[in-house]
Amino acid sequence: MVSATTKEILQKLGKPFEATITAYLNSKYGRGIEIIEDNPRTFYNALKELFGEFAARVFIYDLVKELNLPIESKDIEEMIKALEEYLGEQTWPRK
Repeated sequence: MVSATTKEILQKLGKPFEATITAYLNSKYGRGIEIIEDNPRTFYNALKELFGEFAARVFIYDLVKELNLPIESKDIEEMIKALEEYLGEQTWPRK
């Protein structure tokens, strides 16, 4: 669900954005967008490295809102923790 929603948001942003993050993830981690299911923090860091902290925060905020996660804070740490909890893991990264 999280990967599908992430792909939807990326598609709304445009093919170049989606292609760039996908290529970056594949080259650095050997996995594509689905890496968010295993480690949302790694995905966030990849966005931040490519597009800057502001863009990464906005993306994660949009993802949290799209998934209707119950979080009121816009603190990136809390948003990532909410994603981790939504995915059912308390200890990250998954092995």
